[in-house]
Amino acid sequence: MQKQELYNVTPPVSERFKSPLSQTNGSCVTFAPIKDTSGRLIGIYVGDSQNPDIQGTRYTPEEFIAMADGIDSIRKRLGL
Repeated sequence: MQKQELYNVTPPVSERFKSPLSQTNGSCVTFAPIKDTSGRLIGIYVGDSQNPDIQGTRYTPEEFIAMADGIDSIRKRLGL
C-alpha cells in the first residue's frame, strides 16, 4: 500500500485509543492501527479525540517507529 492510500482508511472512533500519558495530562491525541485485509499492520492513525471527524495523520509503521524512537530528541529541540 502506498503512503497516500493510508488516507483512504479512517479507523472508527471505537478502535482509537489514547496513550496513558495523554489520559493523565489532558492532551487529546488518539492512535489506531490500520490493517490490511489479512490483519497485518500497514499504518498508524494519529488523530484528535476532541475532534474525531478531523482527518488526522497517517504513518507507515517505519515512520511511526522512527518518530517514537526520536521523541526525546524532538522534545528537547522544541524546548519541552
